[in-house]
Amino acid sequence: MAATTACLVAGVAWGVLHALGVAVPKLSVLLLVPVSFGCTAAVTVVAARAPGLADTGRRFWRHLTLCVVLVAAGSSLMSPARLTPEAPRALTLIQLSAPLLVLGILVLFYALLRLPVRARSPGEWLRLGLDGMIVLFTTALFLWHLALRPLVQRHLDLKVVLVLCIVTVTCLVTLVAVMKVVMLGSGPVSGRSMGVLASTMLLGALGAVLTPLIDEPRWVGVQPVLTFTASLLVATAAHVQYVTAVNPAAERSRTRPDRPYSKLPYFAGGATLLLLATVAYGVDHGDIAAVATGAVAVSGVVGVRQLVALRDNAQLLESVRRHEQRLRHQATHDALTGLVNRARFTDLLADALDHGRGGVAVLLIDLDDFKLINDTHGHAVGDEVLITVARRLGDAVRAGDVVARLGGDEFAAVLYDATDEHGVAVARRIRDGLSAAVTAGGHELLVRASVGIAASAAGDELDTLLRNADLAMYGAKERGKGDYFAYVPGMTTRIVAHAELGAQLREAIDAGQLFIEYQPIVRLCDGHIVGTEALVRWRHPERGIVPPAEFIPAAEQTGLVVPLGRWVLREACAQQSRWRQTLGAAAPGSVGVNVAGRQLTEPDFVATVGAALADTGLDPRHLIIEVTETAVVDAAATAALQALRDMRIRIALDDFGTAASSLGLLLTCPVTALKLDRTFVDRITTVNRQEAVAMAVVRMAQALELDAVAEGIETEEQAVLLRNLGYRFGQGYLYGRPLAPDDLATRVAPALSSVGRRTG
Repeated sequence: MAATTACLVAGVAWGVLHALGVAVPKLSVLLLVPVSFGCTAAVTVVAARAPGLADTGRRFWRHLTLCVVLVAAGSSLMSPARLTPEAPRALTLIQLSAPLLVLGILVLFYALLRLPVRARSPGEWLRLGLDGMIVLFTTALFLWHLALRPLVQRHLDLKVVLVLCIVTVTCLVTLVAVMKVVMLGSGPVSGRSMGVLASTMLLGALGAVLTPLIDEPRWVGVQPVLTFTASLLVATAAHVQYVTAVNPAAERSRTRPDRPYSKLPYFAGGATLLLLATVAYGVDHGDIAAVATGAVAVSGVVGVRQLVALRDNAQLLESVRRHEQRLRHQATHDALTGLVNRARFTDLLADALDHGRGGVAVLLIDLDDFKLINDTHGHAVGDEVLITVARRLGDAVRAGDVVARLGGDEFAAVLYDATDEHGVAVARRIRDGLSAAVTAGGHELLVRASVGIAASAAGDELDTLLRNADLAMYGAKERGKGDYFAYVPGMTTRIVAHAELGAQLREAIDAGQLFIEYQPIVRLCDGHIVGTEALVRWRHPERGIVPPAEFIPAAEQTGLVVPLGRWVLREACAQQSRWRQTLGAAAPGSVGVNVAGRQLTEPDFVATVGAALADTGLDPRHLIIEVTETAVVDAAATAALQALRDMRIRIALDDFGTAASSLGLLLTCPVTALKLDRTFVDRITTVNRQEAVAMAVVRMAQALELDAVAEGIETEEQAVLLRNLGYRFGQGYLYGRPLAPDDLATRVAPALSSVGRRTG
């Protein structure tokens, strides 16, 4: 760098002295040309070997080194001819230097084309090509008028003019290539280096423009100044590349947008018209035809470029419009299901209430046990289920009504010009539409929804209507999963009381307000107690005994059923263990503990049961886990029951016959006993169909080698009939109500068998 700078300083000094008429030897400046380019070549070699530079970058700088060597050779031959044009061998030197200069520039052109650039669309390449043509045509026109034409007019040797034309055109083409790289990004090559190289090519074009001036004997010193400046610029570019490769943080992104070049057509067109006006209104009109032809060519390319710009602007505006529409849709619709979202749903409902569009009914829809689907099969399957449910909900409403997804597994619908009756009809269609299994991820899944219905009344506000629908959905869940319920006045008080009961239940678990009673399970043939069923009770400090039908649903809805069930399990195991120790062989053979579906899905449920057995010392064979058919809804619950069965714990299917999946569960659930639901017992002596169902259940149990237990036996006639049908075990008020542990212990006596003998 220092040597190249010194050569430039020496060249400037020589040119100034020569212009002032001081006799200075030309040989001194001629010798500096190869020295300057030699130093520049050394700098480019160092840049090509810079640490951290990509292979494509190294290849570029190696090519540039070759370019510098060729240009150095050509300039070393061209400089004597330009400084001493009267020498007899000047023309020969020019003819020899031209191929070297052109070849060097072509090597640079090739290196530029091989640089990787980011992907561009055909339209972007078209714009770039038109911009290049504008630069090429405009620069060529000015070069012709300012440089080449004066040389021709001076009757310079035609070969010299031809050589200068070839070198100039090559510089222009390479300038376009440099512009392409600067505009599109130079990949592994420093963007600042490419900017400096672009300045070098502009300097070459400037040298051509200054050719008429340089040929004047007084100003021939300008030629070495231009040569040394070009050499210094290339060395500077190589130095910048080396610094950038060593310290990448110094490089800033050089990918420029198209916006800075959007004014190029205006500058080119204005400059061309200015040149045309200068020639037209000047003294010398000899070049008017050539300038006019060039102006027409430039104007034509500029016009095409502007048409392309107008087309691009139109496409951009259309893209912006579509993007705005997409953003508006995303702001008001759910991305997964395509339904309107909560915000849009609220706006539509508020608008309907404000403008009095007849009666408005709102349906709030909550998918039951959807979390189990997500936890068991994954969120991808859950998303497929939501999409299918959304489609079925849309099929259940009229064309003008609106279905929305509020979030998660919560949906809603706005029914215009509707009443409670219409809302109930839609809820019924929703229930029927969801009755068919949903296919998702290769699984056939049963999806149910609880639907709350609320119709607007005169003067109802948005919050009031939504609260009523929410209360109605709460009522639907109280009635059981997959049901619907319409809001009725007065629900608020009952729902609030129910919620307060759930809050008090949490305190009751810790305050010792809960206790367990045990209902006997007997052999029907002799009335001997063979087991018990643990039933939790709540002694409220103010209300007294709270019925299980009130607080068990509250526990399930609040999630308290998990700690409540854990407490019942441990207490029942401890009591059964105490009976085994105090009563010996007279103790009940087993204790049954009811387990909710929520408990089965807890990851540590099996470990909890094992810990309860270990801590109380109870043999697993004396524990029966009772589950309802609706609790065993997926593979996770079945797996938990199988793990318990592997521990030799017995499994009883409680309330058998009340769900649609009963028969299928017998193939997948590891049950050891069936407990016939009391609804098939209460009128078994008077309704033949109930007797037929009871008979079918006991025959099936016998075929599968399962115990059959009849629940809800209240009369001797029922007991006799069930025993004759083949039932070995039963429970009900005939054999005793649920009892405290001490009361049950006194009942474990042979006297109870007399009841069995009387029923015979």
